[in-house]
Amino acid sequence: MAMKEIGVPVRSVNWIRLHAGVNKEEQPCIYATMGQQGDNLFVLQIDPETGAFRQFMSSVPGSNYPTATLMSRSGRLYVGSAYAGHLLCFDPKDDALLDLGLIHEDAATFPCRIDEDADGRIWVGSYGAADLTCYDPTTNTFTPYGRMDDVDMYNYPFVNADGLIVNFVKMTKPHVVVFDPKTGEKQTVGPVVTKGEGEINVIKGTDGWVYVVSSEGNYRIEGMTAIAVDAVPEEEGALALPDGSTFSFADGAQQLNRKLEVKNPNGEARVFELDYDASGSDIYILHEGPDQCVYGSSILPLHLFRYKPTDGELIDLGKASESSGEAYSMANLDGKMYISSYPAARMSVYDSSQGYAYGTEVGANPRDIGRVDDVSYRPRSTLTGPLGRVWTASLPDYGMWGGPLSYYNPQTGQMGSCGALFGEGSCYTLAHLEAQKMIAVGTSINGGSGTQPKVDQAHLILWDYEKEAIAWQGTLDRPVSVFNALTVGGDGQLYGTVTGSGEPELFVFDANSHQFVDAVPLLDGHPLDLGLQTVDGVVYGFTNQYFYRLDVDALSVDVIFEAEEPIRAAGPIVGGTVYFACGCQLMSYALGEV
Repeated sequence: MAMKEIGVPVRSVNWIRLHAGVNKEEQPCIYATMGQQGDNLFVLQIDPETGAFRQFMSSVPGSNYPTATLMSRSGRLYVGSAYAGHLLCFDPKDDALLDLGLIHEDAATFPCRIDEDADGRIWVGSYGAADLTCYDPTTNTFTPYGRMDDVDMYNYPFVNADGLIVNFVKMTKPHVVVFDPKTGEKQTVGPVVTKGEGEINVIKGTDGWVYVVSSEGNYRIEGMTAIAVDAVPEEEGALALPDGSTFSFADGAQQLNRKLEVKNPNGEARVFELDYDASGSDIYILHEGPDQCVYGSSILPLHLFRYKPTDGELIDLGKASESSGEAYSMANLDGKMYISSYPAARMSVYDSSQGYAYGTEVGANPRDIGRVDDVSYRPRSTLTGPLGRVWTASLPDYGMWGGPLSYYNPQTGQMGSCGALFGEGSCYTLAHLEAQKMIAVGTSINGGSGTQPKVDQAHLILWDYEKEAIAWQGTLDRPVSVFNALTVGGDGQLYGTVTGSGEPELFVFDANSHQFVDAVPLLDGHPLDLGLQTVDGVVYGFTNQYFYRLDVDALSVDVIFEAEEPIRAAGPIVGGTVYFACGCQLMSYALGEV
């Protein structure tokens, strides 16, 4: 068959949290909550003496991520599930993982934090409406209290010592909103900072009071006031069993989370291998390396994997960046592969001709060489070549606008930024117009996560990298929210895909006359980011439903195949075979010689 399932390259977990608790017999145990893309989240109940464990799967569709958890005083483990928006509970008395129901329909898809008040009621704050909801376990009912802020989208609630709810609201202007459950009064209290211009954090101290730690000073929240303090107590919540033993994943730094270490108060440690079932981690990006192998990144956590077309070897290589999210883009230069990763737009360099030994020190391979700048966060595109540099186009940090065009010079080690070329929008995708000595920059109207767009129309920008100036800027005569992908065809024309209101399109741009000369509708599918490539002068592209070839003469799209499942990641054509990903599965389709 032309289409083939190669396999699942990475089987890992995310949103890992550990809690001390008891089992049905009221004996001490350890609970681990774990998320995954290939199936729903699960809870492990672990015997700290033997390492024996049981695995409990969520039955709620779409409950992949345990984004907020709480071990209550009752011994019940509460789990907020994303993006299902359900509150789950492992009750030792029932010896089961229970579905308590929707937290707040359409307003609480991503639980951010959970806390418990003196009466045992559970308070849940959520994204994407900065929502606050209370769950009463005695009546099994949810009471929604709505938005804690009219603009920002993330809410992290803390129950204060006086019973009021301190809501830490993020991302554009992090601040505290105090809510009184008895009266319904809510009020902004303490400092308000603008993301990127100040720092603020909120903790609950061991004394039960909530504190603000910020660049504007430190405060204890009492009632509806913020009282300045010189010192802040330690944060509550140390992990320990009743005998004082502590526990953690010994391989957590490697993003493996299989080796649970339990350390006695006397310092003696025992390590247990947890052979739990993990269904698979979704694939975020695919790339052809300098060695003609197919490389890719999994999502949460970021593992680099490799597929060798010559012998069929598929291997999880492991950690490749201090960023733990996913690699957003990759590019090759001088026999090395440059990997740009989220969060913080960190860059790693990998020489596939050498052994794999990840680190940050000189000699590591791949080696994490750090952030490309202080603003870039999601490096949507990486380009090599112009001026011998590695270039990135990125969305900015959470709560910020203005995603930059930035670069790294491997010869000098210099990292730099050309700035936010598109103002409060973002640089998004790149292509090298070698004949014109320009970088084509496709943009997005979006800022960082947690923001609303401040611009209406995405633009195409031609960046003169020798003069360090914009040579031209313009857009299509139609609504465009994002330029998804760019490639230079064998005819020297620039081809790109755009989405906005209306049908997605593939456009043709003349880089000499600076004119959008034609467009082709891409029906029944959404163009994938980085979904265009040129092989032997022919333009190929991906939507989330099909793979196609562009007939330049007829200016038409010839569909080569349609996928049975949505295509998650576009991949390269290597040796007459195109690679792509559906969820956590690496796929291929034999094209023959191209």
